[in-house]
Amino acid sequence: MSEAPYVDPGPRSGAPDALVLDIGGEIGALVVHAPPSWIGTELDVTAEGEPRSHHRHLLVRRLHAGGHDVVAGVLPSLPAGAYTVWGPSGSPVASVSVSGGTVATVSV
Repeated sequence: MSEAPYVDPGPRSGAPDALVLDIGGEIGALVVHAPPSWIGTELDVTAEGEPRSHHRHLLVRRLHAGGHDVVAGVLPSLPAGAYTVWGPSGSPVASVSVSGGTVATVSV
């Protein structure tokens, strides 16, 4: 069974998208802002120093928030620590530190 590809709804207005984050204590969240050309792409996130094979996925998509669209992927629950974000080509594109009870952001 294969997954259907993500279909971008395109720019929009109206109510914002809803996200539920599970943060607190030693758990934070991560938002990765990406270029529009990456919409529908899965990025990998690994603890710093871990091989890419030990990853978590996030899907880059268009989100409507604060009255405008943003292109980003979200990991709603991530243990505090240092992480590497891997781009579509398989190369690292960013490093980011996640703290418990907060939302870390990075642009790639």
